[in-house]
Amino acid sequence: MRVFALSDLHLGFSVGKPMDMFGSEWLNHPAKIKSNWERLVSPEDIVLVPGDISWGMTLAQAEEDLTFLQRLPGGKYICKGNHDYWWQSPSRVRGMLGHGITPLQNTAVDLESFVLATSRGWSSPLWEGYSPSTDDKVYRRELLRMDTALQTAGGIPGKPLAYMMHYPPVVDGKPTAFAEKLVSAGVSLCVYGHLHFDGSWNPLVNTRIENTSFRLVSSDYLDFTPLDITEEVMACC
Repeated sequence: MRVFALSDLHLGFSVGKPMDMFGSEWLNHPAKIKSNWERLVSPEDIVLVPGDISWGMTLAQAEEDLTFLQRLPGGKYICKGNHDYWWQSPSRVRGMLGHGITPLQNTAVDLESFVLATSRGWSSPLWEGYSPSTDDKVYRRELLRMDTALQTAGGIPGKPLAYMMHYPPVVDGKPTAFAEKLVSAGVSLCVYGHLHFDGSWNPLVNTRIENTSFRLVSSDYLDFTPLDITEEVMACC
């Protein structure tokens, strides 16, 4: 079994939202994702998808996008991104999904070889544009949700711990309060998304703090190719 990650699929089959308005690299990007995914991922593998999966505003609008994802090889574990308005609750999402996709929210799951914990996260005070009046409440709530996920993971001892979140836990290589919690909990690898190409990629989007690695896995950053993170996930602290 191998472990892969790919975030920010930004599918929109039912809503007709072409992503190439954000750059030529997005032209026909679902076909790129499908081709690269099927080339690399086997049915027994695991793929982490940390958010921004569908542009659909409702579960009905997201159904075609989720079916596309479901038909790709491997077991998919997904969490909510800031654009996943269709995500009403894990139970409702789980109710419409068939075999192959597992939605996770503020929790942890035992995947035999490792433990996966997840929450959405939020912008932090280190982030340009952070507004205390509008962001503080959500920021503090998401820190508590991370605590919940890590506490759940703590009940499954003796295995490497990986974390999946949508928002960046590091900013220009500097740890936010989210990253500090992950390092303290002994997370081996945190994968995240949300960031997109704006003229250049900061090399510090991937960094290591003590024994915890942080990896950006946004689709356009990875050229729409799932990243093999097996070795980093299994690097138990």
